[in-house]
Amino acid sequence: MKTLLLFSFISIGTVQLIAKPVQINLLDAIKSNQANIVATGNPTENNPLKSSHTGKCLKLKIINTSKNALEYKIEDSYHLSCIDESTQDLITTENLLVTLNPGQSKDLTINALCGEKSNGSPSEKDSFVLSYRHNGSILRLTDFLAKHRVNDNTAQQAMWCFTDNNSIENIFDTNTDTTYENNLVLLVADEKNCPIPKRTYQPIRILKYPIELNGNHSQYIDRKTTIGFYITDSINHIMTTLIEDDTETRTGTAKYSYFYRGQYPKGTYYVQMKINGEWKKVKEIKVGEGLQ
Repeated sequence: MKTLLLFSFISIGTVQLIAKPVQINLLDAIKSNQANIVATGNPTENNPLKSSHTGKCLKLKIINTSKNALEYKIEDSYHLSCIDESTQDLITTENLLVTLNPGQSKDLTINALCGEKSNGSPSEKDSFVLSYRHNGSILRLTDFLAKHRVNDNTAQQAMWCFTDNNSIENIFDTNTDTTYENNLVLLVADEKNCPIPKRTYQPIRILKYPIELNGNHSQYIDRKTTIGFYITDSINHIMTTLIEDDTETRTGTAKYSYFYRGQYPKGTYYVQMKINGEWKKVKEIKVGEGLQ
């Protein structure tokens, strides 16, 4: 009688485990030479908000300079200092994770806000250095903005309350959502330990939009002349004084520079030169249709 022997063969394959990239925050990665960045302003036409200092106003290239795959953690409240000291610094308002292999790079646009109200707005020609991460009030503000994914003019007014002692009242009437405005006012007032301002209601709520001006003007003078520069409405009512009236007795070409950042109701306004009492339009401003 024959005995049938059965053999069972088990094929054992080799399982290759792929290590998960190590996570490191971008600031630490730069300090430890595990990353390089190139940071510039994002062209306004590539920013959904069409702004140079709110929304996706920061363009960032990250390069993995280490020998390992890394997951870079980009955090809110990073302070990026502009190399040109006359141009605004930027503060990030969102959190991102970016995984890169050794030698790999990636281009990103980042939500950020300006941290210097009195300086000029950045452009794609401006470069930035990642300096540090804020803590305290600014960190709590950017945490709120990142959580709610808001980076607009209303958020900018709140940021300037900490960086430039902006008036809290400037947050009001900048957004169709009054709850959003009130939450930011409450946050700022609590952080600054000051009273919550009362909202001034009008029969019709009038929204305010950002206005930003940076201009130069040359004027030839051949006799005693008084010149001033103003923002006016269509009937020459002065809204803001840019350069007060000043009398020039010298002859030749006088050069004037003006800068203004503020908020007006939607409409058409003018930069005007007042020369010996006569108005002369220099620039038309359409507020509510993008920054000037």
